[in-house]
Amino acid sequence: MNNLVLASSPTEAASLEEARTRLAEAAGTLGTLANNLTATAGNPAAAELAQADQGALVEFAEKELIPVSAALAGAFPAAGATAESRLLSTIANAHAERIASTAKSLETQEAPIHMVQAGGRLLEAATAFITQASEWILPALAQNTAVSLSTLLPKPAAAAGGTDSEGKAPASGGCACGGHDEPGLAELDTRVIPHAIRHATIFGALEGLNTGKGILLVANHNPLPLLAQLEQRSPGKFEVSYVEDGPELWKLSMVRN
Repeated sequence: MNNLVLASSPTEAASLEEARTRLAEAAGTLGTLANNLTATAGNPAAAELAQADQGALVEFAEKELIPVSAALAGAFPAAGATAESRLLSTIANAHAERIASTAKSLETQEAPIHMVQAGGRLLEAATAFITQASEWILPALAQNTAVSLSTLLPKPAAAAGGTDSEGKAPASGGCACGGHDEPGLAELDTRVIPHAIRHATIFGALEGLNTGKGILLVANHNPLPLLAQLEQRSPGKFEVSYVEDGPELWKLSMVRN
């Protein structure tokens, strides 16, 4: 897809790619946070940790998912709207309402099993929104000369991992992207992630990790460009070691310090 052709200007084309990258990172973070909650809620002795992971997922929804979905929902000009524009506006508003509703439902749950179920509904709602926003809503807005993507979206939320709002280390957990190959590490298979959003999704998944937790990254090539980008954007934040070093498959342990 040539976004220079689809967008109303080169600036809007660049903003479109930035917005898509942001949504891909959000998807990665969301998956990790949802998996954190599932992992701790399954431990009867970890009720407080489950509550911390519940709070982290709700906070990410409130600070990132809800503001972004609301901004897109209100972005379509009412005056002179085409049938396509009205349809996309309806879809965007439905997504925004569903994300806000499922986040609120998650916030009110007290039993761990209900937290997991509500977290799953939020994950489903947000995933549907991210997919349709990337494929339909954002490209349509990038073509609309009455809208500026560069100023439309609110500033990104702070990284979700590391510490909670009270400065305490959050609950344990991993990434929600596959099975377990190494003890304590959830597998993230990069081969199934579309190339255009691969790095953004991985960065998002890493940012959702709690201190001392990690992922097992699986790739069909040595991901040196990814590691260079990671060190540039998050110097010293992750400990990386090779579990398998080619020649057909590479596996890397990536743990948050």
